[in-house]
Amino acid sequence: MTDIILIYPRTGFDIKNVSIEFPLSVIHISSLLHQQGYNIKIIDQRTDKQWEETLKRELKNNPLFVGISTMTGTQIYHGLIVAKIVREHSSVPLVWGGVHPTILPINTLENEFVDIVVKGDGERTILNVAQALENNTSLADVKGICYKDPKTKKIINNPEQAPEDINNFPDVPYHLIDVKEYLKNNGGLFSTMYSKGCPFGCGFCCNPLISKRRWRTVKAERIVADIEYNHSKYHFKKLRFNDENFFVDADRVEKISKAINNAYEWECQARIDSAPRFDFNALKKRGLYQIQPGIESGNDRILKLINKGITKQQIIDYNRMLAKSGIITTYNFMMGFPTETVPEIYESIDLSMQLFKENPNAEISAFYIYVPYPGCDLYDLSIKEGFVPPTKLEEWAVFSRQQLHTPWIQNNIGMMKNIALTSKFIDGKRMARLFKKTPIPGIAPQLLAKIYQRRWRKKDFKNYPDIKMVNFAASKVVKIF
Repeated sequence: MTDIILIYPRTGFDIKNVSIEFPLSVIHISSLLHQQGYNIKIIDQRTDKQWEETLKRELKNNPLFVGISTMTGTQIYHGLIVAKIVREHSSVPLVWGGVHPTILPINTLENEFVDIVVKGDGERTILNVAQALENNTSLADVKGICYKDPKTKKIINNPEQAPEDINNFPDVPYHLIDVKEYLKNNGGLFSTMYSKGCPFGCGFCCNPLISKRRWRTVKAERIVADIEYNHSKYHFKKLRFNDENFFVDADRVEKISKAINNAYEWECQARIDSAPRFDFNALKKRGLYQIQPGIESGNDRILKLINKGITKQQIIDYNRMLAKSGIITTYNFMMGFPTETVPEIYESIDLSMQLFKENPNAEISAFYIYVPYPGCDLYDLSIKEGFVPPTKLEEWAVFSRQQLHTPWIQNNIGMMKNIALTSKFIDGKRMARLFKKTPIPGIAPQLLAKIYQRRWRKKDFKNYPDIKMVNFAASKVVKIF
């Protein structure tokens, strides 16, 4: 008997063995529900090829609601497909949560395929929603939601749910998914997240809006116990901490890394200015093999504009420091900021190539394209520069991390498409490693890297036939998997 169905929609880049991790958002919000005895069915569109049949079958059990977790962009599109199917076969409430509904709760709720929106942390709120629906009581007293009155269809915006000590939540119920199948299809990588929020205030990021720059963490002792339990149960080969910033608390890092003590490899997200604050040589010996800092730009004006809190020279210096540790450092860049010029983008191009030239373990994850999120510091500037926000939920579906819709980039779309695609191959290492278990020969990314590095040095970003070929091949790989 299924009480609740939780959906994790496709993201748009869902490749088996490459990019499919645990659906952490829906697993986490299941913790209190599971503790209270609710039967939960998680449907991951990325891994269940028969997800539509699975959904229809589970709907026959007349669940309390169907929950859909979405980020801004492609997940909205696929989430709406799910919601329409639910409406065709059931009258159960449709509850939306995640980053996008939290940022724009009213706008999300205005869509006909949304009945309730969960704002912010979902664990406590979703339990209260389930209890209200189960007991047929009013949603008026449930904090942290917006909802449509069942009779009048009027939108009601309830008060916020107060941020809670996340140590109050039970252990994450990973067993609600087929963990061994995810591990098999992702190189034995086990995904975790033990903190919420980030204390920094990057102007392009929605986290300051959502977390109010508060950082909350599970206690180190409990983290250690949890990962030791899951390692003994699932025998994973690698561990990924998906915390927004793993290196906020030095004592926490010390306790966790010493407990792991190279029993397996582990990786995390980090700011580049963590380099002088931590002994990365010691962390390497304890199993840390990769960090992923956001660099964003190689131009000091842009770094200041986005409130990154670092300078170009600091990035160069910190990269040289990290080079000595042997840890893989995978950098994220961003372009297409309002007021950013082409020469400033070229500075980011030059810096990226300098980073992996001076650090044999440096890689480039991608050059993403800035998305204006409401409530972020850069949003007002985006409006001033001509951005007209979508008025409907489905219109936000096009604003993925490689969107091409902001007005100030229109004269340079060809260049940005070229940079965005070729950036994934530019270091010659990352894609070769990621695609080892796909039909793409490992030598192909390395050959492309040589071609693209030559073009990047010349600032030659024409739409060559090979760009179209890579786009075509990527679409086929996504479809296959």
